[in-house]
Amino acid sequence: MHAGDLLAEMLVNYRVEYVFGLPGGQTAALYDAIYRRPAQIRHILMRDERSAAYAADAYARITGRIGVCDATVGPGATKLPSGLAEAKHSSIPVLAILSDINQSTLHLSDFGAASQALDQMRMLEPLVKWQGRVPLVENLPTMLRNAMRQATSGRPGPVVLDIPDDVFRADCDGIDLDAVTNIRDGSFPSRRTGPDADSVALASFQLIEAERPVIVAGGGIHNAGATDELLRLAERLDIPVATTWSGKGAIPETHPLSVGLLGAMGATSATDIVAAADLVFLIGYKSGQNSTFSWTLPRDDQSVIHLDIDPAEIGKVFTTGVGLVGDARTGLQMVLGQVFPVERPEWLAQVAEARSGWQAQLDSERSSDQVPVTPQRVMGELQRLWSDEDVLVCDASFSSGWGGAFLQLPVAGRKALFPRGIAGLGWGLPAAIGARFGHDEGTVVCLAGDGGFAYSVAELSTLAKYGLKVVSIVLNNNALSWIKWNQRMTWGERYQSSDFPEIDFAAVARGFGCQGISVTRPDQLASALEAAFDGEGPVVIDVKTEEWETPLLAYRAAVERPVERARGAAY
Repeated sequence: MHAGDLLAEMLVNYRVEYVFGLPGGQTAALYDAIYRRPAQIRHILMRDERSAAYAADAYARITGRIGVCDATVGPGATKLPSGLAEAKHSSIPVLAILSDINQSTLHLSDFGAASQALDQMRMLEPLVKWQGRVPLVENLPTMLRNAMRQATSGRPGPVVLDIPDDVFRADCDGIDLDAVTNIRDGSFPSRRTGPDADSVALASFQLIEAERPVIVAGGGIHNAGATDELLRLAERLDIPVATTWSGKGAIPETHPLSVGLLGAMGATSATDIVAAADLVFLIGYKSGQNSTFSWTLPRDDQSVIHLDIDPAEIGKVFTTGVGLVGDARTGLQMVLGQVFPVERPEWLAQVAEARSGWQAQLDSERSSDQVPVTPQRVMGELQRLWSDEDVLVCDASFSSGWGGAFLQLPVAGRKALFPRGIAGLGWGLPAAIGARFGHDEGTVVCLAGDGGFAYSVAELSTLAKYGLKVVSIVLNNNALSWIKWNQRMTWGERYQSSDFPEIDFAAVARGFGCQGISVTRPDQLASALEAAFDGEGPVVIDVKTEEWETPLLAYRAAVERPVERARGAAY
């Protein structure tokens, strides 16, 4: 048995089902080991190492288990930063397995003297939570165990295990795997912690006494699996719930207490209710720029309670009256143990009015018959077909805004994924692949603009190779919409480097072995989506969309009041 066998056996013991990546000569031992264990673990061949990291990230989000990717030394490793940075800033556990050159030649890595080699550990260090190089095959079990524990405990994040070629190929008979594998470290959170009792008591008292409390739920709700506890607390105390992108689905969005997505590309109902609150309860929330309108909400005159697994988040931006350090499920369970039912009829009437206004806006925009097709109409047709088991995976930029604000999830759970760590274009399609391998029910929908979709378009061949039912909807306006809108609003309509030549993505899809459908009119949308949802394999729907539609609230307001346009209104 070689070290690749040892690594594969340990991954199986951690319940790892898939490894996403591309082979290199130095990773051959791992591939050999996986090849000989087809019933236990599979390797998913991607077209790009960046895509492998994105797929592992999305797999982790949808399953609650660590995502695993691999890359070869040098050129493979240099493609990982985008994916690892996204996972780190979104608090998602990903194990990146890197091969390296023989240890005896590591000192010859400078300027490519050793083929492919570079200081890849230093390159990746700021983008991961932990990293380590395995010096001896005997150290591999304990180092992998440490990597898994680091990735899934506390604030989750990506880790790197660097394995030199000579270590990967070394014999390793006689190592007792059961003695070093802790199965709980393959899922997150692997260890739950709760806030101190005095802080819970104070927070509970303030939640009861507040006149207009609101909850803002972030991704920590899903990381902790705390959707049931959140709904119980909201209903017991008559507290409306807004979410961030990462927290979308923390509460069913059809529920009377749901006010929708909060942020620069969010729902007006969420903005209005959070702005009107006298107490804001932040849960699993990193105080990101978008969801806080450039850190202006909550305001100084609003009381703040903050529950988060990471103590560094408490009070990082906003003056916090009560800080609760712990994972969301444990913290909410403790609060639920101390609060009694409270009725707030006047506050709920205000919530209902805000919800009604936003719903009317949704209904109006999602029924548009405009040509070219509006993204809102696309979301309306998607909403009509949506089921409890479907999953939405959005690319960055406006696609996240359309999907986040204009599609309402009927059930709680992490059924909508967004690249909110560093918001890089090209995340959507490979993430949809990871989500599909992690979720075998319903339909996985990838929503992307033409700019973002083109970044990772080669992954269509991955969809075709594995016969994955992923419906990709390309909002195709031949432009980088966010950039073009910014140039319209702040740079005198000087459109530099924001327009693309026209691409027929339906034809491109067919070239990769997928089904391709073109849509140019609103009345074609329903039949195209129905055919895609009813089918079994991958489908790309290329929708020719209107370029001057935006989910960005500041740009919408500026168009309505042109004299108020201001530079830097991106948030």
